[in-house]
Amino acid sequence: MAMETPSESTVERTSASAGDGSKIHIQFLYFASCPNASKALTVLREVLGAEAPTSEIEMITVETDEAARQYDFYGSPTIRVNGDDVSPPDAAAEPSLACRIYRQPDGRTAPYPPAEAIAQALHRERR
Repeated sequence: MAMETPSESTVERTSASAGDGSKIHIQFLYFASCPNASKALTVLREVLGAEAPTSEIEMITVETDEAARQYDFYGSPTIRVNGDDVSPPDAAAEPSLACRIYRQPDGRTAPYPPAEAIAQALHRERR
């Protein structure tokens, strides 16, 4: 699967609604050389297929420290639903161009957020 180049930002356009009828906005932030972005995007699309089959994913490449600060980017990949990180970083975390590690439901770590965290974020927005 080809990822966008650093200068590109694309949106996969369809729509999903929150419980109040407003649109759910999903952002996928990553840097182009991230070895884990493709797997994370696959997990995101699988969850969306089950939970919100019509949805919008904004693909955002973050390639500089300045952009990391601008986007409050705590590592690649990052997934947000209506601006909220599906797996919020520690309070002491600082924006950076780094690979991100996520705690999975079984206690292990992986380089992408757990599907359950994405689904829970979508459910919160639909209430």
